[in-house]
Amino acid sequence: MSIKTTNLKVGYDKHVIVDDFNQEFLNGKITSIIGANGCGKSTVLKAIGRIIPSMSGYVELNGMLTSELKTKDIAKLLAILPQSPTAPGTISVFDLVSYGRFPYQKGFGRLKDNDKAIIEWALKATNMYDFKDREIANLSGGQRQRVWISMCLAQQSGIIMLDEPTTYLDLCHQLEILELLKKLNETQGVTIIMVLHDLNLASKYSDYLVAMKNGSIYNYGTPENVYTRKMLNDVFEIDGEISLINGKPQCVSYELLNNNIESKWDNHEENN
Repeated sequence: MSIKTTNLKVGYDKHVIVDDFNQEFLNGKITSIIGANGCGKSTVLKAIGRIIPSMSGYVELNGMLTSELKTKDIAKLLAILPQSPTAPGTISVFDLVSYGRFPYQKGFGRLKDNDKAIIEWALKATNMYDFKDREIANLSGGQRQRVWISMCLAQQSGIIMLDEPTTYLDLCHQLEILELLKKLNETQGVTIIMVLHDLNLASKYSDYLVAMKNGSIYNYGTPENVYTRKMLNDVFEIDGEISLINGKPQCVSYELLNNNIESKWDNHEENN
């Protein structure tokens, strides 16, 4: 199950956010998209999932153009979890996860035994089966995120795209969610594509990184090749010290580039 974008251009109201985005996301791998705020990371995910239209270029899903596929057919191939998803607090865990079976239902079709079995499998895979009758409002942040991931699993799409899956979670629950995604990747063969702000976590849990700058790809490759001091300079305008920890690059110390803060202060003085 693979995704390939070619000359993808995306924006809002004729304002281009992402331009000339050419990337193949490899099957069975975890790829994280990193970059400064506003560089187009979330926009890319939305365009790939056809949540928003592209201005030009195209997206291929298993060799098929997404522009020529029906929405339900796309939902059978990939699941997308937006940043900070919401649902009525009174809905039960089981009922929320059941929405993942929607692409396979016809009309007002009810859940079949096969659907129920898949929902239960998804809940067990995320260790949420014991909570299946509990209302969403009565779950912790980490548990809610597990339920949303369960819903994605219930789609049986083979590809899960997540926009900041660790947002608003403390470090313990961030690690819990990322360990879960890693386990799903290793045991279920799920292809994971996610946007992450925490560079150390992205490096730790990803096979590949896509670094973006100003709406374009700055670099792509393994964490060792992408997560470098030069990338921190160019993309985030910080100077950082990188060390290998358990075989993955980690930033152990960083600070703003002096010329960055001075130039911004100079521009402020000139404008006033």
